[in-house]
Amino acid sequence: MLITINDKELLMAKRLILHGVVQGVFCRYYCSETAKRLGLHGAATNLYDGTVEVLLDTDDAALVDSFIHALKTNPYDIRFYGSISRVDSSDYQGTMRGDYRF
Repeated sequence: MLITINDKELLMAKRLILHGVVQGVFCRYYCSETAKRLGLHGAATNLYDGTVEVLLDTDDAALVDSFIHALKTNPYDIRFYGSISRVDSSDYQGTMRGDYRF
């Protein structure tokens, strides 16, 4: 959901930080494909601390929960060679950023 403040469009979104074996294992692709199946748009970025940041263009808590559950269970049998041990979720207000957009 977009809001405009001082002529700048800001995204009302969710920010997820994925912990575990999440870099170099197709995690951003996995997030992208999972999000597409749920009708979500966003971006994923590898962070320097070994985690992956996912920004989701939604403020629908149930949809975010469905996305997190799908990431943990892989019901769509999407190629992913890692494991997600923890997901931290927070609200995000800002511009969409990320090196892997979906």
